[in-house]
Amino acid sequence: MMSFLCNFLEDWGRSINRSIGDTGIIIVLVALFCLAALLFYGIIRTSLIVVSVKRTTKIAWGYIFLLIIVILLFVWFTTML
Repeated sequence: MMSFLCNFLEDWGRSINRSIGDTGIIIVLVALFCLAALLFYGIIRTSLIVVSVKRTTKIAWGYIFLLIIVILLFVWFTTML
């Protein structure tokens, strides 16, 4: 038995697929992949910058959180194809 959230996401996915089509989904997937690559670059860049006062590395928790959301969206759009 599927949950209400799974049914909602499945119905919403079908609606998106019908409205923008397969080509639109592929364009969204490319855009999400580019966004994920830029977020990953930002994570690497900020973790390599050493804070000059305390000599410690900085962890970009906001970038990591956004990267997880973008990856989940990417997987969801991939399952729509």
